[in-house]
Amino acid sequence: MVSEVARGDMPLITMLLELDQQGLRLMVPALVVAAVAAEMGGSDESGFLPAVRGIARLDHGAYGPLGDFDDALELGQTAARLTGDGRPLWQDAHAVMLARLQGADILTLDAGRWTGLELDGVQVTEVSDPE
Repeated sequence: MVSEVARGDMPLITMLLELDQQGLRLMVPALVVAAVAAEMGGSDESGFLPAVRGIARLDHGAYGPLGDFDDALELGQTAARLTGDGRPLWQDAHAVMLARLQGADILTLDAGRWTGLELDGVQVTEVSDPE
């Protein structure tokens, strides 16, 4: 979802604003932000990377940092269990780690990409793209 926000998917951005108004806590993991920036070639030609930062600034939004040694250790342990195609996806591991610690679901536009992964009991909720 974060990459779609960075691409300027206005209906999705509007939906996230509505979820925030309903009191749903939205967290943006640091490694997801890094992956989206890399996916966009390190530039912001779309001009929507600030919208990604904006998710964390919503009333019920938060930025999920990788704060200390214990976070890094736990991230590595989570990544070791997330080996869908044989290699860990660090941004997915960070999302799973934070969701588990916060008792939250992972919101996604594609639940299939999470199928078959060891998610430590974390629930994945697929949302329909409002377009």
